[in-house]
Amino acid sequence: MKIGFPRALYYFDYFPFWAGFFHQLDIEVVTSPPTHRRIMELGLKSASDETCLPLKLLAGHIQALREVDWIFLPRMVSVEADTYTCPKFLGIPESLLSAVPAGIPVLTVTLNWRKGQRQVLKDLTEMAGQLGKSKADIRKAFAEGQKWQKRFQDARGREWNFEESIREIASANYSPKPQNTPVSTQRTWKERMFGKMTVIPYTLPTDVPLAKTVKPKVVLDSDRLRIALVGHSYLTQETYANLNLLRKLRQKAEVELVQHVEQEEIETNLLGLRKKLFWSHSKDIYGAGNKFVTDPEVHGIIYLTCFGCGTDSMVQELLSRKARQHHKPYMVITLDEHSGEAGLITRLEAFLDMVERRRIHEGYVSTHGERLDSHSNTL
Repeated sequence: MKIGFPRALYYFDYFPFWAGFFHQLDIEVVTSPPTHRRIMELGLKSASDETCLPLKLLAGHIQALREVDWIFLPRMVSVEADTYTCPKFLGIPESLLSAVPAGIPVLTVTLNWRKGQRQVLKDLTEMAGQLGKSKADIRKAFAEGQKWQKRFQDARGREWNFEESIREIASANYSPKPQNTPVSTQRTWKERMFGKMTVIPYTLPTDVPLAKTVKPKVVLDSDRLRIALVGHSYLTQETYANLNLLRKLRQKAEVELVQHVEQEEIETNLLGLRKKLFWSHSKDIYGAGNKFVTDPEVHGIIYLTCFGCGTDSMVQELLSRKARQHHKPYMVITLDEHSGEAGLITRLEAFLDMVERRRIHEGYVSTHGERLDSHSNTL
């Protein structure tokens, strides 16, 4: 059996759980290819005009899945206690049924961690009948999925990006084949699947088992700018939609991401709010962003959002006020399907130049400058 998994939206946060879950059930997971122009065009034609860019991309990735037995579209209501996901997450899969290729059924399940783990297991068990699995199989798959998810979250440190973290998960259960096995078949479907997910050039050694492969530590250059890029993971990690913003930024500065901040630090930086944020993604973005605002080693903050995002319209304003209070350079980049690379590069270079000048000349006051008072035009 093959399950089609679109490479968009919840893929960037929760794919490891579902990959481990289905692997334990002996079901192959087939992901759609990395986003390209054709996928975006398919999504724009099939999704409603009122939806945000990530949902349009999800519609395109659904149509890019072929030769699978099911297309998996979970309804992620809540991923932790006392929170909800984005309201548009709650409308999946109904809002995207028109994008599903004819003849391919949709497999869905409702996950709501607000109701506790017992209810989550019960909802997953209801899906067992469609897959021909028992309750015991589902419980084992649930435990395996949690293990993969934890390994993924533990791997998202400063020296990792999303695809490399996913590749690390594959090494967790790697078992080498006999020496006389052909090279092309020495890895299981799981390793082959993760190998297809490469976005940046990276090759795994062929003569060293994956379990022993160690990525070198990255030493930060203290002379370079440190810029925090905050936003939803399905925007910051979506290289096509954000016009390779992360790669462009890393060429000129050390980059901090929301994923680099420990959950304890996020919770600490949420204490100043008069009311709790009940969107899980927004809570992480604001908590990490608030930490970056008060960190003297972070020289500037870039908030990446998409046109029409309701949660960002509030969280971005809260974070911008914090940045102004602490005099931290702050810029908002808004993406949509019409975003142009030339305009992005111009804005990015201007922002980095401004931050660099501020870092070099901050605190320097000319003794020969003109006096600034209430009658000065400079004010």
